[in-house]
Amino acid sequence: MTPEDLDQIQYLPSIRSRQAELRGYGQLREATKTLLRPLISLGKLGKVDQPERLMETVRESIGQEGFVDLNTNPGQTCAGFERLCDPTGNYAAWRALFDGDPALIPVALLRDNVTERPFVRQVLQIERDHSVVAIRSKRPAQDLPMLQAALSAVDDVNNLLIVLDFGYIRPSLAAKEQEALRVISALRTIDETTRIVVMASSFPKAVSAFGDMRGSLEITERDLHARVGGDDVAIYGDHASIYPEPFEPQISRFVPRIDYCLEEAWLYERRRADDGGYVACARSIVASPDWEETFADIAWGAGMIRQTSQTGLVPAGFGSPSNWIAARVNMHIERQVDVAAQRPEDEFEDED
Repeated sequence: MTPEDLDQIQYLPSIRSRQAELRGYGQLREATKTLLRPLISLGKLGKVDQPERLMETVRESIGQEGFVDLNTNPGQTCAGFERLCDPTGNYAAWRALFDGDPALIPVALLRDNVTERPFVRQVLQIERDHSVVAIRSKRPAQDLPMLQAALSAVDDVNNLLIVLDFGYIRPSLAAKEQEALRVISALRTIDETTRIVVMASSFPKAVSAFGDMRGSLEITERDLHARVGGDDVAIYGDHASIYPEPFEPQISRFVPRIDYCLEEAWLYERRRADDGGYVACARSIVASPDWEETFADIAWGAGMIRQTSQTGLVPAGFGSPSNWIAARVNMHIERQVDVAAQRPEDEFEDED
């Protein structure tokens, strides 16, 4: 990957190495994949937790260049997590995982309670080994001094991508907006050309609070991006319609639900099995005025909704939530790539 490739990033999706997210990404159109350089959090995939095997699966699923960091959520970390996070040798164990890999680039790990020196040296080593380097901060205001130190140290700021990840923002949009503006301003004071991604998610842990049978959820991360100045200020990033915070899953009987993605909202339909289940959900979505046949022609996830509606049969493997989450991830990324491509060309041109 080159600095010129970083310049071409208009949308940065972040996914985890989990079955639903990898499948949804893997089913993207090849034309869509070529436009993306995703960020993947490496963590346990079913019973597989060896980082080398997980890297192989990630390569197969994304089929393009991308950035990789570590999934830190409890119960989702890969084997040898503490070893990979060890700052010894400027995070030598973490960097060694990518030796000889032409496509996947390690994100510089920004861990709690680690001093500045090994972090900055890690950033510089990744820059030298891979030509570009990315840093993801999940606590932008607190991490600002470390981000500033890295920004000041890199050989060329054009080689750097800083990802400000604000996590789940639905209840705190105004506060996150102010934090984003302060951090972006502080970074641009060091170098006004600093390449920054503003990333967040507003997909909730549970949708039932927004309507038991159906509902519409605004994609609030798009609002955050617009509030800080849109594409003129930062690259848009998100968690591909996934709730980004760790939580303890509760054992309960799930209610069949299908989500449908628009450019600025997620729609969902929920039906209990004795009320039609997934088939009723699919038919309700297809009957909605928001349904687009042309989108179902190109997006695998929407195509699965149409197939379920037309046949009255739940496709193999779609009798539980996982593959419907994959369908949502797939639709969401396809939509957001289209949104990113809609930026008027004259915004790139100087006024006469």
